[in-house]
Amino acid sequence: MSERAAVIVIGAGIGGLVTACYLTRAGLHTLLLEARPGPREPAEALVALDPRMVTELRLPSRGLCYAARDLPLAVAGEMPLLLGRDPYAASCALAKFSDADSVAWPLYHRVLMAEARRLRRWWWTAPDDGAPDTAWGAGARREFQRLCFSGADAYLATRFETPALLAALLWDAGAGGFAVSEPGSALALVWRAAQEMAGLQGATAVAEPGTLIASLTQALGMAQLRANARVRRILTKAGGVTGVVLTDGSEIEADHVVSTLSRSRTLTLAGLVQPRPTVGEAKIILNLAPGFAPPDAPRARHILAARPDAHTDAHEAARAGTIASELPMEWVMLAPGRMVVTARPVPASLSSDQRARLAAQAVFALSRTVPGVAGAITGIEIRLRPQRASLANLLAPPPTRLVTPIKGLVLAGEDAEPLPAISGRAGRLAARMILAR
Repeated sequence: MSERAAVIVIGAGIGGLVTACYLTRAGLHTLLLEARPGPREPAEALVALDPRMVTELRLPSRGLCYAARDLPLAVAGEMPLLLGRDPYAASCALAKFSDADSVAWPLYHRVLMAEARRLRRWWWTAPDDGAPDTAWGAGARREFQRLCFSGADAYLATRFETPALLAALLWDAGAGGFAVSEPGSALALVWRAAQEMAGLQGATAVAEPGTLIASLTQALGMAQLRANARVRRILTKAGGVTGVVLTDGSEIEADHVVSTLSRSRTLTLAGLVQPRPTVGEAKIILNLAPGFAPPDAPRARHILAARPDAHTDAHEAARAGTIASELPMEWVMLAPGRMVVTARPVPASLSSDQRARLAAQAVFALSRTVPGVAGAITGIEIRLRPQRASLANLLAPPPTRLVTPIKGLVLAGEDAEPLPAISGRAGRLAARMILAR
């Protein structure tokens, strides 16, 4: 071996940076390997950034700030509908479409938030054993079991009748690759509501450009960040990790390796071939001409889905390797001149022709609600993220999502979260697991 570190962290995304920050603060020699020229700012709104990590690493004092702290949900249609934090204001807005939905909304919102607070401890701090409903009463246990075995489409259809509202609410249920009729997709709605962003439960925030990565980079301390260092293989011996081999042929020895890659990709690098997901999510990043702003569009999470069945149709198409003609999307303005359109579900891998079609489809759908956007585009980037959501993963306690069959090889990326999200919580827990050993 030509080099040695106590811990190697693969990937300088949010999970990798957080892991390296905690390990370095504890005095371990940590080497952070990034295949790209440097850490890349996430191109999405934030829904699940770990509040404990933000506080312990003092990110606000290091420059993290938010351009928006609580984006409402915008439902597309002939009469756009804006659903914000106040359930009674949202109820009044819904009254324009349906008296029944207007009456149902405050109760739905209150029950969802209460269920989310009950499950938050399990998703964040539960031990290796036990079950989420161990200490609950009979009524709470029944409601939890109903959530586990309900599809989100059926769960929401018993409460609301407006198609555009149902289609918008089903967006969060499809996170991670869930089919909205699949058991566990209703629980995905609760997971989303359990998150805390910028001090608010269930909020969606937008960080000021560059501040999240910059604040985490400042917190790295003595950790060594090495760019353009792609890992070709994870080395193992007698069931334990021993280091990595880079694409340039150099070998680095380590007692522990933390990977922010997917579980499938990580274990494949370690010689354990894994099945790859068939469903993915695409981030279509649009760079816009200076000064362009969406006319008459409030800053919000804008859902482009006209009917609930569009989610099911798109999932079936993605599993077959094709892109649905009516694809559910969400768009958010990240900064002046920068917009991100999230499309899901799509196939987990896309050909160049499919990428071009997807970009064109997104721009066409966006043009119907944001006049002039097509002519303002100066550049397009597509980032594809495989999805692997399952009920088992939502019910697994935090430590079991991080471990792998190889001793010393730990996950800290999005696959170590209950659902894929920019969080950093898995990185904090991975560091704690290594330090405890």
